Amino acid sequence: MNKNEYGGLFIAFDGPNGAGKSTLIERVQLELINNGLDVCVTKEPSESLIGNFIRKIAESLEGESLACLVAADRYHHLKQTIIPELKKGKVVITDRYILSSLILQCMDNVDVTFVLAVNGKAILPDIQIAVRADVNIIQSRLNERDKLTRFEHGQRSDSELIYMTNGEVILKQMGVSICNIENSKNLCDNVSLIVNHIKDAKNERIVT
Repeated sequence: MNKNEYGGLFIAFDGPNGAGKSTLIERVQLELINNGLDVCVTKEPSESLIGNFIRKIAESLEGESLACLVAADRYHHLKQTIIPELKKGKVVITDRYILSSLILQCMDNVDVTFVLAVNGKAILPDIQIAVRADVNIIQSRLNERDKLTRFEHGQRSDSELIYMTNGEVILKQMGVSICNIENSKNLCDNVSLIVNHIKDAKNERIVT
């Protein structure tokens, strides 16, 4: 995988289902805008035809087939949204990216080397926000949802956290800056921590 050389700052938020990524992203986006930064928020699966197909088929497709579809959507996402916005100098935030593949596809019995191979030409995030929460809190949040995916059934949060830790090690070895967030409580503190991390990285990029 390649480093981001497009001028903007690329941020990925990943973590177990129910860890509270969406709420964090909403608050971080607002704070960054209030600090005068130009922000683009996107997500995976994307809103493309491929992404919508993945949402439709993911309950019945698994393993390497699903991993390849996710990678295809990622390449399209990069080409159509992420890279063009980075070229404009924006802070691009994606809700799920490579780390989610290293969690969910590996939980789906796909070998990590296969996941890395099919994503081999994707760009790495500049900052990986790794969001955790207490397993009981995660389960409580999932219990409030009307419908669960097959990855959310069966109280698999412990497995998600293990695969997440393994994925972080891989990304760190590739030079990605990891920002760990414990999101069981203290939402405001977590938002401030993330925003300051992003602002520092943005200022450092401007200086260099």
